[in-house]
Amino acid sequence: MEQESGSKGEDSLALGTRPMTQLAAGRSRPPRDISSILSVTFGLLAMVILVSYSVTPTAPYVVGQNLVLAEIYLLGFYVKPITLFTYFFFLSFAFGLNSRISRARFVRMDERLFEGLYVLAWFFVMMSGFEVIYQIVLWSAGLSVQGLQNPDIIVNWWPLNPYAINVVFAAKLVVLVFAMSCFCVDYLRRARTAREKIGTSSAQF
Repeated sequence: MEQESGSKGEDSLALGTRPMTQLAAGRSRPPRDISSILSVTFGLLAMVILVSYSVTPTAPYVVGQNLVLAEIYLLGFYVKPITLFTYFFFLSFAFGLNSRISRARFVRMDERLFEGLYVLAWFFVMMSGFEVIYQIVLWSAGLSVQGLQNPDIIVNWWPLNPYAINVVFAAKLVVLVFAMSCFCVDYLRRARTAREKIGTSSAQF
């Protein structure tokens, strides 16, 4: 009888500790990275908008014009698809870099590769910054020639493009690249600070 009661006590103890073990294992799992989730979500939204509005069967075909002339009713406002694409793509890019995985990779990255990326980021700032100014001048010149009618239908045929390019479409893409480049410069600067401190403390950024 004593042996039976002892075995029953051991069984009940095992059954009681099993849920606690499973609970502890569940708590030990790392939490989901909200930045990665937001990056994927905004990236998918950007791709859906680009695919849905980028192709039009009507001729003559102007690159990006359908993304500019179409309008989406959203939260009481009418927004152009190209505007939503630039917003969502930038958010996807920024949240992706701010995820735990990306931050850890940049902290452990080889020094020469890291410095090369920093120089490349500044190069894109310079290149896209000039394009922003160029698109502003081109847009203003097109409006003056057109007679200040509809700014969304100005196109650029130069230099010998097989298809005309909508200036508003090109301008928004250039601004997107410029904003992403500026974000990369700031991001890499913060990563460099973390890399410099990692030898003395557990640096995070």
